[in-house]
Amino acid sequence: MDIDPVTLEAETIRLEPLSVDDHLADLQANGSQSIIFRWFGEDISGPEAMRDWVTAAVEDGARGRALPFATVSRETGEAIGSTRFGAIQPAHRSVEIGWTWLTPDYWRTAANTEAKYLMLEHAFEEWDCVRVEFKTDSRNRRSRAAIERLGATQEGIHRQHRHTHQGLRDSVYFSVLDTEWPGVKRRLLEKLDD
Repeated sequence: MDIDPVTLEAETIRLEPLSVDDHLADLQANGSQSIIFRWFGEDISGPEAMRDWVTAAVEDGARGRALPFATVSRETGEAIGSTRFGAIQPAHRSVEIGWTWLTPDYWRTAANTEAKYLMLEHAFEEWDCVRVEFKTDSRNRRSRAAIERLGATQEGIHRQHRHTHQGLRDSVYFSVLDTEWPGVKRRLLEKLDD
């Protein structure tokens, strides 16, 4: 698995390698509402918290522990959110997609579906992964529904999995396997064509 930074492009968004210089100001502006981070591990809506979060994500990328992206609107050129590959396990050909957030103006648009399609396609077709996993707070119904709409299978719930700014969190795990990818890909492409 070559986890070097890469740009992935769809119709309405582009996933660019996350950069403090190129994306921080947009992310601070577009991520300034606490509601975005209600179910996130921490509330990063303040400018300093966002700077720390972006800096840490970029550092994780430099260490090869993650591949973080800025989600950029192709229409405006603004960074409207972020997502990343993490839990990268080349020996097991497995990766997690997560740490995803979008500014509310882009909720329930094609942006998240396009980003997840690009990342799934990259994981299965470029990295030859056998498994891609997702996890979310069990209370985050919007995120759970979005992951299910991708075609991921719920695997289970890790109870009291982690501490967050909202207290203890149960994490719901989902996955897409390489054998499931052709069907998931077809359904996602049909959804994006609608």
